[in-house]
Amino acid sequence: MACGCNNNQKGENMVLAPTDSYGPQNVNSNGNGGYGAGMRMSNGFFRPQMAITTPGWQDMSVAQPIDPKAILQYAGLGATLGTFTRSTNILQSAWGASPLVYIGANTKVVSYDITDAATTTDALQWTFNHQMVNVGANIPSALNKIAYLRAGAIWDNQVEINFGASTYNNVQLTVRDNLATSGQFLNSATGSVPVISFGSGITGNQVLHVSLLRPGVYSMVLAMVTGGVWSVFEMEWIVIK
Repeated sequence: MACGCNNNQKGENMVLAPTDSYGPQNVNSNGNGGYGAGMRMSNGFFRPQMAITTPGWQDMSVAQPIDPKAILQYAGLGATLGTFTRSTNILQSAWGASPLVYIGANTKVVSYDITDAATTTDALQWTFNHQMVNVGANIPSALNKIAYLRAGAIWDNQVEINFGASTYNNVQLTVRDNLATSGQFLNSATGSVPVISFGSGITGNQVLHVSLLRPGVYSMVLAMVTGGVWSVFEMEWIVIK
């Protein structure tokens, strides 16, 4: 069944299409600062697309952010278990370019139930049949952000990312559109944004682990700081079964 999440701002709600339904009846048509699960046609099916839907940039700043747990069952980075928090430092006034890139070598889907040979084999076969990232230099940079992932709480999507030689602090995963908001003001003069935090000291090749609740197309970012410069690594997750 569809999930409707009301908030304190008038006319705002988030609608996510159910796992097995791709019909346009799940589109949120509210244009007054609402959160919509837009629909994107792919191979004859509609896929939910989680985004903050507003009539213009003026309204984005007063829209409430989206909780990434709406699609995440689990998230980790390397050996670090992600922690849900409301970040008060992810909203920055200046951003630098991100040098992060996907790596294909250790990008795969793994079953969490390692005692079940059937799901272990299923994960191997799914990875064989679905190229998850494209690390080739012959594609436009706009396509480098795409990753094909698998929906289902039992599946550990492992996406390897090269952080390079720099060491990054305050590494946080959140919905891309959240960075256009002013955050949730909770008894404070400082805006806060719901994120999954991976802490500090991140460098080199790291595997991002995510398990996802439902199929869809989701624009996510890893935000982080190094040498006083904040940057974001944008990822477009195309989540299929």
